[in-house]
This record gives sequence, structure tokens and C-alpha cells, in this order.
Amino acid sequence: MADSETIETSQGPVWIKRYDNGDISFWAPPGSSQGDLLAEVLRGRAAWKPKFKRWFAPPVHAEQLIEELQAS
Repeated sequence: MADSETIETSQGPVWIKRYDNGDISFWAPPGSSQGDLLAEVLRGRAAWKPKFKRWFAPPVHAEQLIEELQAS
């Protein structure tokens, strides 16, 4: 089961889901400024999964990424 929440960034809201295994997924509307911000912050520490249209981050990076997005 996944818990959903919204975080605020300087470019607008980003939706995240927390999974039981510690992974977190990130989503923003395609082509949006917050989507561009997501790609910039997450690149190299999260994986884009086209099937789900979401970024997935492992537990080792998850909380740091959320903090960086909120501070952006």
C-alpha cells in the first residue's frame, strides 16, 4: 500500500507516494515547470519509469530529495 501526499516547491505542487519498501515516487504534470524541476533535482538519484509516468527513488535518497524539492 502507498501513502500519498503533496509537497510544495517553488514551481508548484509535486505529488509523492511512499511505499512500504521505503521507495518514494514523484509526479508532476507533464510539461509543467514543476516537472522540469523534478527532472533536474532527481536526475542521477531516481529512475524515470515510463510505464507509470513517475520518478522512483530508493530509500537511500528519498528523504533528501523531498527536502531539496521543498527548499527549491
